[in-house]
Amino acid sequence: MRPVFPQSFALGLLSVLSMTAAAEDAVGPLDTLVVTPTLTERLLSDSDVSISVIDALTIERQLPRDLGHLLRAQPGVDVSGNGPYGKVTSFFLRGTSNSQSLLLVDGVRMGSATSGGATWQFVPPQMIERIEIVRGPRGAIYGADAVGGVVQVFTRKRADSSGVWGNAGLGSFDTREFGAGFDTGGERASLGVAVNRFRTDGIALQPGGGRKGYDNTSFFLRGDASLDNGFTLGVNALRAEGNTEFVGGETDFVHQSAAVNVSLPLGESWTTSLSLNEGRDEADNLTAFGASRFDTRLRALRWLNVLDLSGQEVVFGADWREDAVDSTTAYDEGSRDNLGVFARGLLRLGAVDVQPALRVDDNQAYGSEWTGGLTLGMPVGRSQRLRASVGTGFRAPTFNDLYFPGFGNPEVKPETSRSIELGISGRSQALFWDVALYQTDIDDLIAFTLVDGRFAAFNVAEARIRGIEVSGGLELSGWSLALAWSHLDPVDRQSERRLPRRTRDSLRLDADTGTERWSLGASLVVQGDRYNNPAATERLGGFGLLSLRAGWAFTDRLSLRLSLDNALDKTYATARDSFNAFDFQEPGRTVFLRLRYGER
Repeated sequence: MRPVFPQSFALGLLSVLSMTAAAEDAVGPLDTLVVTPTLTERLLSDSDVSISVIDALTIERQLPRDLGHLLRAQPGVDVSGNGPYGKVTSFFLRGTSNSQSLLLVDGVRMGSATSGGATWQFVPPQMIERIEIVRGPRGAIYGADAVGGVVQVFTRKRADSSGVWGNAGLGSFDTREFGAGFDTGGERASLGVAVNRFRTDGIALQPGGGRKGYDNTSFFLRGDASLDNGFTLGVNALRAEGNTEFVGGETDFVHQSAAVNVSLPLGESWTTSLSLNEGRDEADNLTAFGASRFDTRLRALRWLNVLDLSGQEVVFGADWREDAVDSTTAYDEGSRDNLGVFARGLLRLGAVDVQPALRVDDNQAYGSEWTGGLTLGMPVGRSQRLRASVGTGFRAPTFNDLYFPGFGNPEVKPETSRSIELGISGRSQALFWDVALYQTDIDDLIAFTLVDGRFAAFNVAEARIRGIEVSGGLELSGWSLALAWSHLDPVDRQSERRLPRRTRDSLRLDADTGTERWSLGASLVVQGDRYNNPAATERLGGFGLLSLRAGWAFTDRLSLRLSLDNALDKTYATARDSFNAFDFQEPGRTVFLRLRYGER
């Protein structure tokens, strides 16, 4: 087996440390507030977990047509898809499976209660303001499915001023996009509304096949109001619906999140809040085998309390969730309830920050699960921060695992995990960097297999995942440079083979420069090979993709952006149809042009 921690890594780390130490006396840049790791706002530089942020400027510059475009090869992230533009997409965070990482949209849990995991391909990037990618288990805060980590998508935030905006785009494969919206309000209240239509004829997913199109119409609503006593009310909703074609059929889909949030200070040091939200994942499928429908709803109520006690912080609360299924398939059970109680602390013991967390979930279908975590963080010098953590997590059995007719097993247990991590980060006036080493062990993996003469879902497997992540950025001579490198060793402990569709090595380089009137940029993504199947007999080769981009601002409110993706026209695939023996094709050289009026 190849070494997990190459010697060159140590030399690179020493080089980075020396550069940072030399810049310790510089004044650091403005920092970013993040909320996903702890449920409360904290500066990114003070965070003691591995986290990446994709901001509004990055999203605007890269003109993504799907979420995978933004996420691919970010630190610890791998994306596999059955083709582009609304086709089935799997998201692997630190080598965990698609159903072992949690997607939140403005705090709303998203995912399919039947198949497990989120339908990442239907999230409209045109409505996204920011993305936070938290790597490592967050089960002690969020409960089930946050084994590999949590990705939270934040929709458009409150605008600084009232106004209208609109955009129109055209690109390869008869791709068209039209969007518009407005923002209005004052000091005490505001309202934002947006709509976007994306449509493409797509590409042929298999050699010699016809194009498979995709249509996504999305709607966004945000509103907030506040009173003099500190009471705040916020509502937000995001709905995407449309149609996607695939080999052998098509799907009409709905991907929707909605939430109402209220918050009230109960004194100078205590704030309480209540959130009522719902996530929907609906699919009406038409194939040669007939029509089917799988509509799932995740309804949740969360009570959250934050105590700020002279710099020490305590967070505690409870949440209730109902998972419900309405389908043409007759499941033995159509809903299940989950009650969770959790607490987290931030204790400052001298120079060391200690964050213990504990949660218990009581689920109607599979019983109780305890999760916990402990994180330590401390400064090293004036510009570096050392962190260490341990944590547990679990993946809840899906309705298919438990109740699918003829194959479900009501006795199946949740998958469980244990993770450890050691990391160090640093920043100065023009440089930031982060290094993390980790290992995750997962037990009781659920698989559909033959046991004692019955083919059903059973807890039969286990996995071990080790990895290194190195990321950083540099401002140099007017250029913004960013790097992300990940090395992964994801192993099935029974077969000692690599887990399917995971690449071992991934590299991403981003470079951008410009002024208020123009910008230029490029991204390079290089990934190693992967195996499509557990037996490691179907190899998919590695690849390198170069993307170029440019932007012009004609006025303060009128701008034009151009992107050239896969500029070298490389042929590559990240998934294979084993039954029909073909690799799912990905786009070659792709051009997209967008004209925009108004501020983002």
